[in-house]
Amino acid sequence: MNLRAALVLLAAAVPELASGHAVVQPADSSVGTTQQYTLRVPNEKDVPTVAVRLQFPAELEVATVDEPAGWHLTLDRDATGRIVSATWTGSLPPKADARFTFTARNPAAAVTVTWNVVQTYDGVLIVEWTGPAGSRTPASHTDIH
Repeated sequence: MNLRAALVLLAAAVPELASGHAVVQPADSSVGTTQQYTLRVPNEKDVPTVAVRLQFPAELEVATVDEPAGWHLTLDRDATGRIVSATWTGSLPPKADARFTFTARNPAAAVTVTWNVVQTYDGVLIVEWTGPAGSRTPASHTDIH
C-alpha cells in the first residue's frame, strides 16, 4: 500500500481528527439519561480563536456548563429560564484545541441532535460549523437511542 492510500484510510477511520472541525462527544448516548458532553474545538488558523458559541439542541435540558480556566462563559436563556446556548470567550492559540464540557438530560425518545457551533477568530473571521455531513463546515451530531 502506498503512502497516499494509507493516509486516505487513516482519514476515513478518524474523521474528527482528520477534518479538524468542532465536534461534540459522545457521538452516541442513551435516552432519558444525564450525559456529560464535551465540545472539542481545534484552531486551524494562524490567529487565535477568541470565541466559541454552542447552540444547544431543543431536545436536551442543559443542567450545567463548565467554564475552563482562561475562558469566560456567558449563558443565554429563553423566557422559561432554559439554557439555549453558551459562549466562551478567551484565547485559543493557533494549532491548539480547546475542550468545553457540559451536562444535559437526554430526551425520553430516540433522536439525533445537531450541535451548531460558531467559532470566531481574532480579526473577526467567523466559521459556522452548521453545515450538512460531508460539507466543509459540518455540524456535529449525537445519536440518542
